[in-house]
Amino acid sequence: MNLIRDALIVFVGAGLGGVCRWGIGTLVAAVLGATRFPLATFLSNLVACALIGIVAGLSLREGSALSVPVRLLLVTGFLGGLSTMSAFGLETVALLRRGDLWIAGINILLTLVVCLGALWLILRTVES
Repeated sequence: MNLIRDALIVFVGAGLGGVCRWGIGTLVAAVLGATRFPLATFLSNLVACALIGIVAGLSLREGSALSVPVRLLLVTGFLGGLSTMSAFGLETVALLRRGDLWIAGINILLTLVVCLGALWLILRTVES
């Protein structure tokens, strides 16, 4: 395991994913203008979830050629920079596929309610 190499791989991937997320936002704004619905974020999440499904599916195939550095670049780096929704989605679907319905439900509930609640409380506190 080469921690410095792996960290650099994630760093590069995250930068590229972040630029793509910005690009999606810029493109949506240029084409549609301001929208009430956060369409750019939705599209980033959708693209990232679709791509993580492809990468995870390929890496689970017998004889997969996706090495650890490639997975770090694509999944942790690029897709993490594009959207953390992809990791949340993959982990939740993995729980569902294993039959851990309760844990998947708790993951969904905690992620949505607790994380959004924490954001709301912190914003309310900081804005005061």
